[in-house]
Amino acid sequence: MTMRYGASLFGLVAFVALVHGLPVENPAAAGDNSRIVGGNTTDIGAHGYQISLRKKSLFYPQDDFGHICGGAILSENHVVTAAHCIIATVPSQFKVVAGSNLHIGNDGVMVPVKEILMHENYNPETYNNDIAILVLATPLPLNGFTIRPIELIDDAPVAGIQTTITGWGALWEGGPSHHFLQEVKVPVVSHEDCNVDYEGMITDKMFCAGLRGVGGKDACQGDSGGPLTIRNKLAGVVSWGAGCARPEYPGVYANVWTLKPWILEKMALNV
Repeated sequence: MTMRYGASLFGLVAFVALVHGLPVENPAAAGDNSRIVGGNTTDIGAHGYQISLRKKSLFYPQDDFGHICGGAILSENHVVTAAHCIIATVPSQFKVVAGSNLHIGNDGVMVPVKEILMHENYNPETYNNDIAILVLATPLPLNGFTIRPIELIDDAPVAGIQTTITGWGALWEGGPSHHFLQEVKVPVVSHEDCNVDYEGMITDKMFCAGLRGVGGKDACQGDSGGPLTIRNKLAGVVSWGAGCARPEYPGVYANVWTLKPWILEKMALNV
């Protein structure tokens, strides 16, 4: 099976970088992987919890901070993203941009990251527990509109329920970026069906969403770490998958419902 991240474990990691925005030490590649597949342009006012995670490479310090992943505001001091976006990095490499429709330039509010809290049991080979919290050095100026926190989901995602995914990910698999925030709506795929598609790789810390058997709508390059919402609450974090918007492979998301105790604990301990 050809995975979105490659067939072997090494290839899996390499291909993830091409698909959902895994940090790579080539800022030209890392800075411009961005748009949702099959979605529509939206406004930050409708998704004020969305942030752009900007990274400066240690190997190319002369370059600007470039968009590498998405994320969601949990509080004025906390942002959630994917663990694969920040693994093997230091806080000084990142800034969070909130309140902007764009993933480029200086629109919105830009704040530095003070601390990175990656899930202790994150597995970079299987993407289990693919979640991290960024503790911000400066509180975000929450305004209840373009910069606002999102609540965590109250129960487990149910197969068939509609979800909304936002981000600046690729327009198609391996495709170009678009500067304006995009959104796409796809249903949750059952755990059983998704494990058939992915040959048993879907754990309870993951769930799937997409148009199974149809394709055409999905998260893609540069969307990693961004929010998947159900009824305006955070249910998933963009994580991984095979290609983008393929009929036979739904997108895979970190399961906020099963990871919620970890999120709440880390937020309480790191204010």
